[in-house]
This record gives sequence, C-alpha cells and structure tokens, in this order.
Amino acid sequence: MMHWSAPYVGLPFRDKGDAPNGVSCWGLAVLVYREVAGLTLPTFADAFVSSAERAQIHAIAARAASAWPWSAVAAGGERDLDVVLFRRAGLVTHVGILCGPGRMLHVSSGQDSAVVDYQTGRWAPRLAGVYRHASMPEARHVG
Repeated sequence: MMHWSAPYVGLPFRDKGDAPNGVSCWGLAVLVYREVAGLTLPTFADAFVSSAERAQIHAIAARAASAWPWSAVAAGGERDLDVVLFRRAGLVTHVGILCGPGRMLHVSSGQDSAVVDYQTGRWAPRLAGVYRHASMPEARHVG
C-alpha cells in the first residue's frame, strides 16, 4: 500500500498555493488536510503578500496558535499528520507535515515538495514545536 504522502512529493513551490499545481508550506498543509484528513484549514492567503513577509507569517502563526484547535504534542507522541513548526531568522515561519518517525513532508521556496528528516541537519535547531489538530482522532491510522 502506498503511503499517504507519496502523491504530494514533487509538487512545485508557489507562493500562497494550496493545489497540486503549486503549494506554499502552509498551502501544502491545507491541501493534505483537505484531501487526506477531510479537514478544512484556513488559507490565510489574503493575510500576507508573499512567503518573504516573514514577520507577517510569524504574527499569523502566533495569533492562530491561541485561536485554533491545535495542541502541542509531547516529544515521543508525534504521529502522521501532526504539523511541525520551524523558526527562520528567529520567527516561526515554516511548517511541515509529519509522515513517519523523524520525517516530514514540506516545501520551500524554489524547491519541490519532499520528505526529509527534521530531527537532524538544518531543521533540528529550528524546531519550534509539533502540534495536532483537535479534529484528528486520537488513534488515527493513515496508510
């Protein structure tokens, strides 16, 4: 059986995109949650000009963290479809979607979406936290 993340690997980066023809990092989460988990996440496409507007993205993330139905996941409790947030230049401005132990699906400007290790290399020191949406069943298994 193919892993749920396979169809989302290789999608091109597109600022504010949330469709298979192009995705931003948050747009990839919006697309995956819509198609895999059946949940609609806000796009925030009108809240910032481009992914280069890091301070605005950070403010959106901070505001959303207090209002959204997301809860922090303790180390060791992570599972597929949890989101992982990262700091860039001291601001939380990047998101990935967990797709296996120590692995995340993500996309960055100028690169296609890919599955990478987030616990080592360049991502490990930038880790800001792992979060689970309240609508995700506690024992959800995603193939």
